[in-house]
Amino acid sequence: MKFGVQLYNFREALQKDFRGTLKEVAKLGFDGVEFPCMYGNIPPEELAEYLKELKLECCGAMFSKEALLEENGIAYQYAAALKTPAVTLSLSCDFTQEWKNVADICRRIGDIAAANKTLFSYHNHWREFELVENTPAMDLILKENDAQKVFMEPDVCWLTRGGIKPAEFISRYASRIRQIHMKDSKVPDVVAELTELGNGIVDLKGAFLAAQKADIPWLIYEQDVSKDPFRSAEISLKYLKNL
Repeated sequence: MKFGVQLYNFREALQKDFRGTLKEVAKLGFDGVEFPCMYGNIPPEELAEYLKELKLECCGAMFSKEALLEENGIAYQYAAALKTPAVTLSLSCDFTQEWKNVADICRRIGDIAAANKTLFSYHNHWREFELVENTPAMDLILKENDAQKVFMEPDVCWLTRGGIKPAEFISRYASRIRQIHMKDSKVPDVVAELTELGNGIVDLKGAFLAAQKADIPWLIYEQDVSKDPFRSAEISLKYLKNL
């Protein structure tokens, strides 16, 4: 199991100095980084070479729906160059009404990703777990899709906010998970209450043990809100290593 960090944590710094920020992130000690639809306008092969220089792996690559639906587009050029474990999408809508449409989008991207010799994973927030006839919409979306082509990148904090126990979800869908977002919060319903790993109420230990048992390759720390993202990352990586 390896520890990664979602670069969205450092989005403001990345916008000012992409390469310099990556260099500073590399000093934190994570095994890899996940790209949040930001690639610094650096060509795929050049970015891959820079990660190699920094001794960082790519543990994820997020793209827009439009980019992932482009069969031979730039998303898959980055995927190949960076050797990402998956290309990832996240959507925002009323999933109780749109789940069939979302399932179809995931199916189409799953097919395109497979044709490009990579995996597709869907990253959840919390509305995916609103009920459709007593079943979470996310379960219906996954059920409608090929388990070999549509994977999950569960976020344990948003699972908690959606009323789902992270360890149970990870165990249930273990064969469809390659990456997990480790995120903590003092009050999951309030984004401003996101905090360093171990300082909140999310069952991170349970999620870790379930991931360990399932041999999930990547645990990825993410904290959308922090006054000092680098210090928060140091605290959170230490927590992960202590687990």
